[in-house]
Amino acid sequence: MEILNNPELIKNINTVLGIAFLTFVVSFLLTPLIGRLSQYVGAIDLPARLRQKTERGYNTRLHSNPYPKLGGLAMFVAMIVVAAGLLIFSSEFKNVSNYTGVILGLLIIVILGFLDDVYEISGGTQILFQFLAASMVVLSGISINSITVLGSTINFNWFSTIIDIGTLSQVITFPGSIITILWIVGLINVINWVGGVDALNGVVSSIASGTMLLLVLATGNIDLAILISIHLGAVLGVLPFNYNPGKIMYGSIGDYVNGYLLAIFAILGGARWSATIILLALPIIDGLYVVFTRLRDFPETRKSPSKLLSVSGYNHLHHRLLSAGYSKKMVVFIEGSIMLLISIAVLMFSDIRQEYSIIITGFGIVLVAFILVSVQMRRAEKQKRLKSAVQVVQEEMKKEESKDVVVTTKVKDESDDDKEEKFIY
Repeated sequence: MEILNNPELIKNINTVLGIAFLTFVVSFLLTPLIGRLSQYVGAIDLPARLRQKTERGYNTRLHSNPYPKLGGLAMFVAMIVVAAGLLIFSSEFKNVSNYTGVILGLLIIVILGFLDDVYEISGGTQILFQFLAASMVVLSGISINSITVLGSTINFNWFSTIIDIGTLSQVITFPGSIITILWIVGLINVINWVGGVDALNGVVSSIASGTMLLLVLATGNIDLAILISIHLGAVLGVLPFNYNPGKIMYGSIGDYVNGYLLAIFAILGGARWSATIILLALPIIDGLYVVFTRLRDFPETRKSPSKLLSVSGYNHLHHRLLSAGYSKKMVVFIEGSIMLLISIAVLMFSDIRQEYSIIITGFGIVLVAFILVSVQMRRAEKQKRLKSAVQVVQEEMKKEESKDVVVTTKVKDESDDDKEEKFIY
């Protein structure tokens, strides 16, 4: 991989890995404490058997015991502690003021996640908070004004206007600002939907974040690389406690923060969007498929799209893998392996001259994965139907055998007359 020989990457790799390790340690130490806090504030995810059938997510709960779900708070606190330490004791952050909108949006996302972890708020409220957080990013001047795919640049700066809010004066572009908000909100939700199995969200997010870190380092953007390394370390710090059998889940805070930050990193990274889209192809395609099936199966979501977050089903990739007979650990291994293969492809073909190769390779990996899952699912369903048919036949045979059987024996009475006595078995 030519990218690993990049002089900027070689120069700064030790610094960012050291920061990532420091954040990992802080996050790892905080997680057990946050687990106790989860119990204190009632941020506990109840299994299906302890829920009412009308509750959100009743039919998709895969765990059998109450499960603390503020792991994402440990991530957030660790990121804040390390970032504050760098600001005070180091000069690594040179232009932290450029990320004011990102930080404000992050605070909104954390508040949203905490409220959802404790109270399980409605889909409409979640969407409102997510759009508000994304708007903070746009109002700070961060926007997708153009994307470059296969050497061609698509411009989204069709026209612009200046918005004055108090002391804030910012140029807003259209449709770039709208596309930016939709990108952030969309990725928040597709990454959130990945987290249906222990450790899956952490594995997918850490692989994506680690790959973006290498891509950004190669461009020499050390400020952004430090932010990504802080996120990477925080995610990995919670992961050992979330691995099956998990002691705490990332929860809405962790899932939302992962999606939000990955969306921001993709915008700020300056990497070609073909690489970014392919890197996140697995959760994006899975998310699009989930949206399609929910619109198809729940007519109410067509009238009110916010209800897409309130309904649930077994249409996620991890659900289909579980239905195909794989264990939870195997599901994490399969999806993690797919993400890792895509990541390697992105790093190998990160040069513009090789963008066609990355698109073919990335989509090929995802396509093969979905085909294999579909084939395995059909095989498992066929075996299940066959097993059910066999069980029906066996039950019918048992019923036949258990019918009253009349056995006739000869019994001698006092008058030595032969009489028939009937025994029921």
